[in-house]
Amino acid sequence: MDEPFQIVVVGGGIGGSAAVLRAAQHALRTAWIRGDRATAKASRAKYVYNVDNMIGVHPGIVRRKVIELLDGSAHAAARELLERTHFHISTKDIVENVLERLRGELAGSVTEMEEKAVSARREGDQFVIETDRGRTVRGQAVVLSTGVMDRQPSIKMTTRHGKVVDDIRWIYPYANNESLLYCILCEGHLTRDTSTVVFGSSEAAAQVALMLHERYRIRVTLLTNGEPLTASEETRLLLSEYGIAALSPRVVEILDPEGVSKGKMLRGFRLEDGTVVEARFGMVAMGLHRVYNDLARQLGAEVDTRDSAPEEAHVLVDDATSETSVRGLFAIGDMSRRRGPGPSLKQIYTAQEYAVRAVNAIDGRLRRARREAILRRRRG
Repeated sequence: MDEPFQIVVVGGGIGGSAAVLRAAQHALRTAWIRGDRATAKASRAKYVYNVDNMIGVHPGIVRRKVIELLDGSAHAAARELLERTHFHISTKDIVENVLERLRGELAGSVTEMEEKAVSARREGDQFVIETDRGRTVRGQAVVLSTGVMDRQPSIKMTTRHGKVVDDIRWIYPYANNESLLYCILCEGHLTRDTSTVVFGSSEAAAQVALMLHERYRIRVTLLTNGEPLTASEETRLLLSEYGIAALSPRVVEILDPEGVSKGKMLRGFRLEDGTVVEARFGMVAMGLHRVYNDLARQLGAEVDTRDSAPEEAHVLVDDATSETSVRGLFAIGDMSRRRGPGPSLKQIYTAQEYAVRAVNAIDGRLRRARREAILRRRRG
């Protein structure tokens, strides 16, 4: 039997990339099951278009350094172009940078698989992962970073041929160009000096609307899109005090006269009763459609089903290392929830931090086992 990998990382987003990079830097035998195009499209990370809430990850840093290199009159036009250009740094860019490093300075350190992990089991002290291409991958430890997907608002749009199509597909171009946002902590600051709608009907959605108004003093409208508002009486009083209307009619048109394909900005939404709501951004806060916890559940990891169905339940992890209830199995990023009190932070930089913690824990465990084996042998 081939020697098992020391770490198997499942997931091709920010958390998985951070875990793989640190594992490669620690010289651990690592397999990276990245997923395929279908799994990438099914993850929230796909829609994080512009990462600018992380210290050190900002286009201004690169722009300044390049402008300094382009000194002299011969490069005046290039400097002017750089000054007025915004470089979007997305999650895709960060992942691709990790791939470049793995294939360059860390070549040969990681076995990459652009495949989907479809099942997992334990055989003795090893984890066994099967992929959709029939590959069997064995590892001493597994790091899962398979993510989540949000519920999306369905829009009753009328096509050019007069047919009404009630579907979520209408919102995807706006998610892809950062007109629809999904994380108030990662992207909420983009709404400054704008008008914004929040999609959702729950207490959590109402709280998102309140936070946006309180932080940025902007005009916010809550669109429940045909669902009844279930916010508490206290929250309703605050919505009223802040002038945040909760409108229940379905959305029937996305107002974008220039067309999103041309890179123009969102203008607002038209509701079924004819109301027009002007908005530069929409924040989707409808709850989770899916937590991709299948592999964790197959391996017997504990999930948080107190308020969720099993397929929507976060994987419970230790706060210090992100280890699940199964020794050697770690879950990081949006799919996980800490066991202890307090919130579980879900930003890009926290996913990276917990990825590093998980790999460091695995590395420490492997090194301790190696030392103990040496000492037993030396002591006879």
